[in-house]
Amino acid sequence: MQRAISLTLNSDSDLIATIKEFNSVCNFCLKKGMKTKTYNKLKLHHSTYKTIRRKSKLQSSLVQCARDQASEMLKREKLKRLPVKKEYSAIRYNQRTFSFNLKTNQISLSSINGRKKIKLNIPNYFKKYSLNKIVLSTLSFKNKKLHLKLIIDIETPTKLKVKSVLGIDRGIINPIVTSNNKFYNSRKIRTIKGKYQYLKSHLQAKGTKSAKRHLKKISGREKRFITNINHILAKEVVNMNYEAFAIETLTIKKQKKLGKKFNKALGRWSYGQFQRFLEYKAENLGKTVVCIDPRYTSQCCSNCGEIRRANRKGKIYICNKCGYSLNADLNASKNIAELGKAFFSRLPVNQPIVTSLNKAQLQAT
Repeated sequence: MQRAISLTLNSDSDLIATIKEFNSVCNFCLKKGMKTKTYNKLKLHHSTYKTIRRKSKLQSSLVQCARDQASEMLKREKLKRLPVKKEYSAIRYNQRTFSFNLKTNQISLSSINGRKKIKLNIPNYFKKYSLNKIVLSTLSFKNKKLHLKLIIDIETPTKLKVKSVLGIDRGIINPIVTSNNKFYNSRKIRTIKGKYQYLKSHLQAKGTKSAKRHLKKISGREKRFITNINHILAKEVVNMNYEAFAIETLTIKKQKKLGKKFNKALGRWSYGQFQRFLEYKAENLGKTVVCIDPRYTSQCCSNCGEIRRANRKGKIYICNKCGYSLNADLNASKNIAELGKAFFSRLPVNQPIVTSLNKAQLQAT
């Protein structure tokens, strides 16, 4: 598996100019590919390489990296629309355009004016990774700073045998509720985010240059706050005494019928980021995250298996069949856990995704 180390470098005019030139070359290849209706790397090479080498100061290997990235972007869009790279967005360095000296902690990067040797200050947290296994690096320029990301190959831990599964229900009021009766309340999160939203609305209404600068800073603080919360939640959950975690597959879109207030809250909900953090932290420990179909998990009774929409009354779930009553989110997390257990009991090999399970299957578990 691979992990990334993010570092900040001192400003360097040659590297900044290299980023700008690389993205310009990439955009030239994108336009050529759209015009000729191809994302084939060899065809793009023949139609662009000589022109780029004649007009650009970019090194040969960096030209190839730019062309390869353009090819992948066109392939991703299936030639249906023209993708565009921003002026200072991240550029790629492969093993021909960068090298790392483990003894001196120096990295050598190609630029439009030759090689640049930079001494890195690597935090202690990242020293657990073997830095002699760097396979790729990216460089970008944002907020007047150079950001270097090193992609490292590390050994994949052996998967643990699944003996117990924890169900995780995600929501707006409670970010996560787990099937072992753990509630993670979002009161503090909502209070802090509410303050940020209040400030942002006033700054947007003001509209001055200084207000826009302040708005940018506040947005960055809010984003970092939520990222930190998701890291904390994912770490706490993944360190629980479970070998597997079941989480529902969510593809939620804003809906007019639910109103502006709900959609605004939905827009501030970072459920996808929590899942990504949980998956890679679990992988580090040899644990498994399985995604299950969310249908009926909030309508089904975790005690008797009765499925009825009327059973859920706001925050409380009351089963009309057996009279079982508990918090609605906790009930959903227990159903998710049961679906996870059913998945591992039915399949001889662990798979990453569970498809829809019907009522009879749910009751059988």
